[in-house]
Amino acid sequence: MPKIKTIFSSLSVMAALASSFAPRVLAQDCDRACLANYLDQYLEAVAANDASQAPLSYGFRQTENAIVVPNDEGLWASVTGLGELQRRYFDPKDQTAGFFGLLEEGDDLAVVALRMKVANSQITEAEWHIGREADVGITGEPGEVLFDVENLVVNPPNGGFVPLDRRINRDDLIAVANSYFDGIIAQNGKVIKGHPGCSRRENGADTFGGPMREGSTVGYNGTIDCRTEGDYGLAQISARRVQVVDIEQQIVMMSVVFLRRPGNERWRNHFTHTISIEDGLIRHVHGAMFYAPPTQPVPNWPPFDGNFPLSFGSE
Repeated sequence: MPKIKTIFSSLSVMAALASSFAPRVLAQDCDRACLANYLDQYLEAVAANDASQAPLSYGFRQTENAIVVPNDEGLWASVTGLGELQRRYFDPKDQTAGFFGLLEEGDDLAVVALRMKVANSQITEAEWHIGREADVGITGEPGEVLFDVENLVVNPPNGGFVPLDRRINRDDLIAVANSYFDGIIAQNGKVIKGHPGCSRRENGADTFGGPMREGSTVGYNGTIDCRTEGDYGLAQISARRVQVVDIEQQIVMMSVVFLRRPGNERWRNHFTHTISIEDGLIRHVHGAMFYAPPTQPVPNWPPFDGNFPLSFGSE
């Protein structure tokens, strides 16, 4: 009998310990409402220029166009408010939240995409892609970047609850989003799983709708759509990363780097694409992007390998 009592006593202690730990483990899981709360706190702190107002972890890391910034520089100092367009996306599986929209910087507006990470009841990462009207363009000349805030406001990414019968699952959402980049690499627009007439915008500016060119395999009523990009082989793609998958809103946010072929001295562009998927096919592609100088390693997130165009100088 003493042995049996001892066993039961030990089991009771183990059960008590397990029950005491269980709530702590569950408390670390952040659902959509939880992620929305953290995202709101973070954005409000940025708008207030005060990092202390957000629950940032000790090791919090923030990049802006792939450059790490301290908590009193960059957007922490320049933002004066949130803009008219604001889209929020949530990924409880990866404990990430996304934001696509506009930030006010005094009299100027910036087109931005954000990936924010939550862990252990704190915000641990913030990755921003920022497009500004005065930015350098593909040749490195200031002011040449594609940029159209007014067009973006009236043609935003999708947002809102999608009925269950019109959703596809997480893996399929990622596969559809990946098909966009697969088509570009394959130089075959037919690979891209997009609706006829699907749109593509960079920092709000249309990059679709023009006349189809020689070599085009897909388009819409004789004009370019988001699928046609795959036909032209304008770039190779590196550092493809899924940032946020919002199943309820059927949105995938992905980050990639467009590399140039040897001998092509155009600058690389690095961006987040916010991809709106309807009934299993891409409806809109919205990029928040910048052109990276030849000596800047991007994306500056794991595996931190960087991508340099070696044909540029000796630095």
